[in-house]
Amino acid sequence: MSGREQQPTMGKDVLVLTWKYFSAREEIARFLEERGCRFVEKEIRYPVDEEQLCELVRDVDGLVVGLEPITARVLAHANRLKVISTSGVGFDNIDVAEATRRGIVVANCHGANEHSVAELAFGLMLALARGIHRSDRLMREGRWEPYFGVELWGKTLGVIGLGRAGRAVALLGRGFGMRVLAHDIVWDTTFANAHEISYVPLEKLLRESDFVSLHVPLTPDTRYLIDERALSLMKPTAFLINLARGPVVKQSALVEALRRGQIAGAGLDVFEVEPIRDNPFVEFENVVMTPHLGGSTEEARERTLYLALTNVCNVLNGRPPHHQVNTDVRIGN
Repeated sequence: MSGREQQPTMGKDVLVLTWKYFSAREEIARFLEERGCRFVEKEIRYPVDEEQLCELVRDVDGLVVGLEPITARVLAHANRLKVISTSGVGFDNIDVAEATRRGIVVANCHGANEHSVAELAFGLMLALARGIHRSDRLMREGRWEPYFGVELWGKTLGVIGLGRAGRAVALLGRGFGMRVLAHDIVWDTTFANAHEISYVPLEKLLRESDFVSLHVPLTPDTRYLIDERALSLMKPTAFLINLARGPVVKQSALVEALRRGQIAGAGLDVFEVEPIRDNPFVEFENVVMTPHLGGSTEEARERTLYLALTNVCNVLNGRPPHHQVNTDVRIGN
């Protein structure tokens, strides 16, 4: 290798938008350089809106995003963009149809964070079942007030969406001695039979479950899947857990159901608009909230960082990504 300074690689510039990788700048730069790409740093003001994104995406070839809205308008300003990778599994913030029309590959980190999501789902279930959040607050106020909760053992867990995260939740449920019901548009009967999980219609799942855990992508069919009618079918002793996407649950309907005591409580990691403002759930002691932390573990961050960067580098070097969303787009230099 010559002693001359290496010149920047042209035509393979990568911008990383998601904030969760900021502490790994040097690692990202090294990873990209080893694969013939270049880490581009731009000034990013959070939260990132569409106007700012239109400027940020200019003159970059690869993009790693979090929940930033990659709309048709943003893509119209992406004069060199060849590939977008999410830093997680969901991609509803990307206009995939417009990206496909423009020949831009969209990829995600399929399979990288289901264990993190599943563990948080059970953390929310346990907090609600045993009143952990309530008891912690009272103890901090100097009050000793024992609380009688309920066990998870022997209860019925309904998992809506038996994909990778849903399967991980179902397995934890079986480990807790729960009866597990599942609802999905695609049935994995081999998995279900092996772990004594029963596929049932949505109405039956809602009527019989003590805990309903949501793990579906946000699509036109799943938007407001849990609305007034769905909530009315649930037991008054049942809890709703949402680690999918906020708009899978109709927020106004859930608020009203909680006020009326239609359900026992909710564990919410996602919201219709994020970050949530004028939060209507703060009035409810039987609601536990986290700020979209489903995949936010050190382990999941390490896996998604590797997969997101691999997705981008592979496509920019003419190879398929780890998992391509819009498979109609042909990959090539």
